[in-house]
Amino acid sequence: MANVKITILSEKMRGTSFELTNEQYTIGRADSANICIPDPTISGHHCTLLRNEDETYAVRDEGSTNGTRVNGERITDEIVTLKSGDILQVGGVEILIDMGDEHRTEMHTMTVINLDDTGTGTIDSARMKNLGTQGVKTTRKLRENKKHNMMFYGLIGVFGLAVLAALVWLILSLTGDAGVQP
Repeated sequence: MANVKITILSEKMRGTSFELTNEQYTIGRADSANICIPDPTISGHHCTLLRNEDETYAVRDEGSTNGTRVNGERITDEIVTLKSGDILQVGGVEILIDMGDEHRTEMHTMTVINLDDTGTGTIDSARMKNLGTQGVKTTRKLRENKKHNMMFYGLIGVFGLAVLAALVWLILSLTGDAGVQP
């Protein structure tokens, strides 16, 4: 049996992987879903993954509000067979499909996420020809949050001033010039 897994690429659960071994899995926001992804863009029971005879998986949308897409194409009534490297979009969450080496084919999916930076380590991104740097800014920094930076530097400044004031007070008290006259 192939080592089939899915890896979440989007924000909150980035890098979380699920190994698929059962006949089917429900994906949704509800706790009763086999793969629960607590995201407001995902329906309670959003879609179902179904194992094929060749041990690959297919996906069926379950009438979700925000839709299910495979490589950007919305699926509605049909069951779509997934291939290694496909991007399954469930609501606003992107999921990478990895069918294992036995089912690996040349990959045609385009994503703006640099898999080398996700820390998953399970997919050889060098073999994914579509992950070049064509117009995609590759950086180790996920995002810059100016508000957090200002708070951080502000706290450093306040701490520095407190240390400086304590040193001045200590020096003055040791030299006896603390400004206190009898």
